Amino acid sequence: CPKANVTVDEMLVPFRGKCRFKQYMPKKPAKYGIKIFCMADSGSSYLCNAFIYTGKNCYSVGLTRDEQQLLKSTQTVIKLTKHIERTNRNVTADNWFTSIELVDQLKLRGLTFVGTIKKNKKEIPPEFLPHRQRRVGSSLYAFHNNTTLLSVVPKKNKAVLLISSMHHDIETNSEINKPEIVGYYNKTK
Repeated sequence: CPKANVTVDEMLVPFRGKCRFKQYMPKKPAKYGIKIFCMADSGSSYLCNAFIYTGKNCYSVGLTRDEQQLLKSTQTVIKLTKHIERTNRNVTADNWFTSIELVDQLKLRGLTFVGTIKKNKKEIPPEFLPHRQRRVGSSLYAFHNNTTLLSVVPKKNKAVLLISSMHHDIETNSEINKPEIVGYYNKTK
Protein backbone atom coordinates (compact mmCIF):
# COMPACT_ATOMS: atom_id res chain seq x y z
CA CYS A 1 0.00 0.00 0.00
CA PRO A 2 1.45 3.41 -0.92
CA LYS A 3 2.44 6.09 1.57
CA ALA A 4 1.21 9.71 1.29
CA ASN A 5 2.37 10.41 -2.28
CA VAL A 6 1.87 8.47 -5.50
CA THR A 7 3.03 9.13 -9.04
CA VAL A 8 1.06 8.24 -12.17
CA ASP A 9 2.95 7.76 -15.43
CA GLU A 10 3.38 5.50 -18.43
CA MET A 11 6.16 3.08 -19.20
CA LEU A 12 7.12 1.02 -22.20
CA VAL A 13 8.18 -2.59 -21.67
CA PRO A 14 10.45 -3.42 -24.63
CA PHE A 15 8.91 -5.98 -26.99
CA ARG A 16 9.52 -6.68 -30.69
CA GLY A 17 7.29 -9.73 -31.22
CA LYS A 18 3.80 -9.89 -32.70
CA CYS A 19 1.09 -8.32 -30.58
CA ARG A 20 -1.98 -6.36 -31.64
CA PHE A 21 -1.41 -3.69 -28.98
CA LYS A 22 2.35 -3.22 -29.41
CA GLN A 23 3.17 0.49 -29.41
CA TYR A 24 5.76 2.62 -31.17
CA MET A 25 6.96 5.46 -28.95
CA PRO A 26 9.87 7.26 -30.65
CA LYS A 27 10.90 9.25 -27.56
CA LYS A 28 11.36 6.15 -25.38
CA PRO A 29 14.73 4.34 -25.33
CA ALA A 30 13.26 1.02 -26.55
CA LYS A 31 10.82 2.62 -29.09
CA TYR A 32 8.71 -0.57 -29.50
CA GLY A 33 6.92 -2.42 -26.74
CA ILE A 34 3.90 -2.82 -24.50
CA LYS A 35 2.63 0.46 -23.04
CA ILE A 36 1.66 0.28 -19.38
CA PHE A 37 -0.01 3.00 -17.32
CA CYS A 38 1.12 2.73 -13.72
CA MET A 39 0.84 4.22 -10.26
CA ALA A 40 3.82 3.96 -7.93
CA ASP A 41 4.67 5.11 -4.43
CA SER A 42 6.72 8.31 -4.88
CA GLY A 43 9.16 7.50 -2.09
CA SER A 44 9.95 3.84 -2.69
CA SER A 45 9.01 3.63 -6.41
CA TYR A 46 7.03 0.50 -5.48
CA LEU A 47 4.44 -0.25 -8.19
CA CYS A 48 0.96 -0.09 -6.63
CA ASN A 49 -1.35 -0.43 -9.62
CA ALA A 50 -1.05 -0.73 -13.40
CA PHE A 51 -2.91 -1.63 -16.57
CA ILE A 52 -1.78 -2.43 -20.09
CA TYR A 53 -2.82 -0.15 -22.93
CA THR A 54 -4.69 -2.54 -25.25
CA GLY A 55 -6.39 0.07 -27.42
CA LYS A 56 -8.53 3.19 -27.16
CA ASN A 57 -11.29 1.44 -25.19
CA CYS A 58 -9.03 0.14 -22.40
CA TYR A 59 -9.35 3.35 -20.38
CA SER A 60 -13.03 2.93 -19.58
CA VAL A 61 -13.01 -0.71 -18.41
CA GLY A 62 -14.19 -0.78 -14.79
CA LEU A 63 -15.44 2.82 -14.76
CA THR A 64 -18.99 4.10 -14.29
CA ARG A 65 -20.94 5.63 -17.20
CA ASP A 66 -20.26 9.13 -15.86
CA GLU A 67 -16.53 8.42 -15.53
CA GLN A 68 -16.47 7.11 -19.11
CA GLN A 69 -17.51 10.59 -20.34
CA LEU A 70 -14.32 12.17 -18.96
CA LEU A 71 -11.08 12.80 -20.86
CA LYS A 72 -9.00 9.65 -21.52
CA SER A 73 -6.18 11.03 -19.39
CA THR A 74 -8.59 11.66 -16.50
CA GLN A 75 -10.06 8.16 -16.90
CA THR A 76 -6.54 6.73 -16.68
CA VAL A 77 -5.76 8.43 -13.37
CA ILE A 78 -9.18 7.61 -11.87
CA LYS A 79 -8.79 3.95 -12.85
CA LEU A 80 -5.32 3.75 -11.27
CA THR A 81 -6.27 5.58 -8.07
CA LYS A 82 -9.65 3.89 -7.37
CA HIS A 83 -8.35 1.84 -4.43
CA ILE A 84 -6.78 4.87 -2.67
CA GLU A 85 -9.80 7.20 -2.88
CA ARG A 86 -10.74 9.07 0.31
CA THR A 87 -7.26 8.58 1.80
CA ASN A 88 -6.05 12.21 1.43
CA ARG A 89 -3.04 11.06 -0.57
CA ASN A 90 -1.45 13.23 -3.23
CA VAL A 91 -1.17 12.23 -6.90
CA THR A 92 1.67 13.64 -9.02
CA ALA A 93 1.65 13.39 -12.82
CA ASP A 94 3.11 15.02 -15.92
CA ASN A 95 1.31 17.22 -18.43
CA TRP A 96 -0.18 14.37 -20.52
CA PHE A 97 -2.49 13.53 -17.61
CA THR A 98 -3.05 17.02 -16.19
CA SER A 99 -6.25 18.99 -16.68
CA ILE A 100 -8.58 21.11 -14.57
CA GLU A 101 -11.10 18.27 -14.98
CA LEU A 102 -8.67 15.81 -13.38
CA VAL A 103 -7.92 18.11 -10.44
CA ASP A 104 -11.66 18.56 -9.79
CA GLN A 105 -12.38 14.82 -10.11
CA LEU A 106 -9.60 13.91 -7.68
CA LYS A 107 -10.87 16.49 -5.16
CA LEU A 108 -14.28 14.79 -5.28
CA ARG A 109 -12.52 11.50 -4.51
CA GLY A 110 -10.57 12.79 -1.50
CA LEU A 111 -7.20 13.10 -3.26
CA THR A 112 -4.96 16.09 -4.01
CA PHE A 113 -2.95 16.64 -7.18
CA VAL A 114 0.31 18.28 -8.27
CA GLY A 115 1.47 18.29 -11.88
CA THR A 116 2.74 20.20 -14.86
CA ILE A 117 0.10 21.44 -17.27
CA LYS A 118 0.30 22.16 -21.00
CA LYS A 119 0.36 25.80 -22.08
CA ASN A 120 -2.36 25.28 -24.72
CA LYS A 121 -5.17 24.59 -22.21
CA LYS A 122 -7.99 27.11 -22.57
CA GLU A 123 -8.05 27.76 -18.80
CA ILE A 124 -4.50 29.18 -18.79
CA PRO A 125 -4.50 33.02 -18.59
CA PRO A 126 -2.31 34.67 -21.28
CA GLU A 127 -0.20 36.37 -18.56
CA PHE A 128 1.03 32.93 -17.50
CA LEU A 129 2.49 32.11 -20.92
CA PRO A 130 6.11 32.91 -21.87
CA HIS A 131 6.76 36.45 -23.11
CA ARG A 132 9.67 38.90 -23.14
CA GLN A 133 8.47 41.07 -20.25
CA ARG A 134 8.78 38.25 -17.71
CA ARG A 135 12.19 38.07 -16.10
CA VAL A 136 14.07 34.82 -15.44
CA GLY A 137 13.24 33.41 -12.01
CA SER A 138 9.89 35.19 -11.74
CA SER A 139 6.74 33.40 -10.60
CA LEU A 140 3.04 34.13 -11.12
CA TYR A 141 0.28 32.54 -9.04
CA ALA A 142 -3.47 32.21 -9.54
CA PHE A 143 -5.87 30.79 -6.97
CA HIS A 144 -9.36 29.39 -7.61
CA ASN A 145 -11.51 26.81 -5.75
CA ASN A 146 -8.62 25.54 -3.59
CA THR A 147 -6.46 25.08 -6.68
CA THR A 148 -3.22 26.93 -7.35
CA LEU A 149 -1.84 27.62 -10.82
CA LEU A 150 1.84 28.55 -10.98
CA SER A 151 3.92 29.89 -13.86
CA VAL A 152 7.70 29.93 -13.37
CA VAL A 153 10.25 31.36 -15.81
CA PRO A 154 13.38 29.16 -15.55
CA LYS A 155 15.07 30.77 -18.58
CA LYS A 156 14.39 33.56 -21.07
CA ASN A 157 11.17 33.14 -23.13
CA LYS A 158 10.23 29.87 -21.37
CA ALA A 159 7.52 29.30 -18.77
CA VAL A 160 6.81 26.12 -16.83
CA LEU A 161 3.21 25.76 -15.65
CA LEU A 162 2.19 23.70 -12.63
CA ILE A 163 -1.15 23.14 -10.95
CA SER A 164 -1.74 22.01 -7.38
CA SER A 165 -4.75 21.30 -5.22
CA MET A 166 -2.37 20.62 -2.32
CA HIS A 167 -0.59 23.99 -2.07
CA HIS A 168 -2.58 27.13 -1.27
CA ASP A 169 0.00 29.90 -0.80
CA ILE A 170 3.11 31.41 -2.40
CA GLU A 171 5.63 29.62 -0.22
CA THR A 172 9.22 29.41 -1.49
CA ASN A 173 11.65 26.60 -0.66
CA SER A 174 14.70 28.50 0.65
CA GLU A 175 17.10 25.58 -0.02
CA ILE A 176 16.48 25.56 -3.78
CA ASN A 177 15.17 29.16 -4.06
CA LYS A 178 12.13 28.00 -6.05
CA PRO A 179 8.40 27.92 -5.29
CA GLU A 180 7.39 25.08 -2.96
CA ILE A 181 5.16 23.56 -5.68
CA VAL A 182 8.19 23.14 -8.00
CA GLY A 183 10.27 21.47 -5.28
CA TYR A 184 7.40 19.16 -4.34
CA TYR A 185 6.75 18.19 -7.97
CA ASN A 186 10.44 17.45 -8.59
CA LYS A 187 10.61 15.36 -5.40
CA THR A 188 7.52 13.26 -6.16
CA LYS A 189 7.49 12.92 -9.96
